[in-house]
Amino acid sequence: MKKIMKYFILFLILIAMSFGSYLLIFNQGLLGGLMVAAVFLLICMVLFIMSVYGILTQRLEFMSLRSTGEYTVLMIFAVSLSIVVGLITFANSYVEYTVKDNNLAYEEKARLFASTVFQVPSQKELSKTEKNGVTYFYSQESEQHVEKIDELLQEKEDLFDSYFAIENDEGLTIEFHENYKSLEANSGMEGIAGYYSTYNRTIHLVPEDIMWEVILLHEYTHYQSHLFSEENHLSINRIPVWFEEGLADFLAEDSSYWYELENVKVIDFHNLDSAMEFERAASRNFNPYAQSYLAIQSLVGDHGTEFIPEMLESKTTNEFYENLQELTGMEIEEFQNTFLRGLEKEQQARNAKFERASVAIESKRYAEAEETLNELMESYDIYDADEAHWVRTDLYLEQGFYGKAIVSLEKKIKNDNEEFKIDDLLLLAEIQLLVNPQKSLVHAKEAQVLNDSQGDYYDPTELELLIEAYQKINDSNPVGGYKMLMDQELVWNPLVVEELNNRLKKQYAGEF
Repeated sequence: MKKIMKYFILFLILIAMSFGSYLLIFNQGLLGGLMVAAVFLLICMVLFIMSVYGILTQRLEFMSLRSTGEYTVLMIFAVSLSIVVGLITFANSYVEYTVKDNNLAYEEKARLFASTVFQVPSQKELSKTEKNGVTYFYSQESEQHVEKIDELLQEKEDLFDSYFAIENDEGLTIEFHENYKSLEANSGMEGIAGYYSTYNRTIHLVPEDIMWEVILLHEYTHYQSHLFSEENHLSINRIPVWFEEGLADFLAEDSSYWYELENVKVIDFHNLDSAMEFERAASRNFNPYAQSYLAIQSLVGDHGTEFIPEMLESKTTNEFYENLQELTGMEIEEFQNTFLRGLEKEQQARNAKFERASVAIESKRYAEAEETLNELMESYDIYDADEAHWVRTDLYLEQGFYGKAIVSLEKKIKNDNEEFKIDDLLLLAEIQLLVNPQKSLVHAKEAQVLNDSQGDYYDPTELELLIEAYQKINDSNPVGGYKMLMDQELVWNPLVVEELNNRLKKQYAGEF
């Protein structure tokens, strides 16, 4: 009975010292935590030595411990406390090194560490829901974004399945952050818009970011790639980071449209193989993501997309490069020196067509210009098509074909990418001033709703003023509304401004 009491007391002391070490270490910075841990570990070492001595000599009496069994329990106590202190020290050091914030309370540190291992939120006071196998953590203010995230993932399910063919892709968690400061604080990385944690299969993002779709799909690609590695019993580090990041940008529908290809700097692909090398390579003069994406874009342009699953099945980095050489028919050094050429030719051809359309418009050869613009809309990516559509709208406006411009924009808004809808709605509202001002107000309100849900792409105050002006035009004070539009420059298309000015001067002589 006395032995059981001794063991119980030792157990209570172990619990108390474990909790005490947690409080003491987690209330310290990196160096302070290590120093406190050293004290605890020194105590554990002394107890361990005493237990060994007691077992071997049977002469030592400590804390009423006398027998071999009792000193064995003391040894277990010392080892157990050492393990606990070691784990607590590792957790504190990890958070301190990653976050580099000396003002975190011990509860915040514990939450941040737990969120890197388990699927628990890194922020406090978040609600939780599950939808189509995905767990969401969100604040009350961001709950509205769950639906749009879920809709996009469901929409892209077949696309990702064609590349990764994951049998069971449930188990993902998505945590919403209110701002980038929260993202950076929780990840320990600067200048990020989102990230994926392989430790607990969690995507972190700001759902109100104007580029939320691109960010989500980029990080979701990392998640799918992670599952692919696990299902096929492959090392997650076998694929060079440049290929992984380039593929993530490709599936997030990045575009070479954004790059001046002749100015893109290229370095040795082998210097972008690991995450550390990839991160270290980034500088003001070099963007590793640009090289990575453009390499994938070039490969897809030459070989289609069928090669991607085959490359993902590579078992080692060396095998990956062997497969790449077999695909391209060239060593990586030659590919590095040539992969931009095809993209540059395509970009030059595209630019030449835009230039040809511009010259035709200036020469009033409108049919020729429209034919070239239609070709651009059909032959190139969504960003080229969007630019061509806007130029074609100006083409219609210049000829006074306002109804044609409206029909074209309405069709684009109905069928086009969500990314362009706010701009298109606001342009449509401007053109409707020349045809049906009541619809101007309707379209402006639609744009405002989208702007609120997508993270204030436009200044909300400016949109409020725009809607106020449209309301006046449609109520009892049209002159005041039009003056608001013109004086505060709330109409942006120069062709609409010119035509509207001419009409106002005739309709309200002396007012404008």
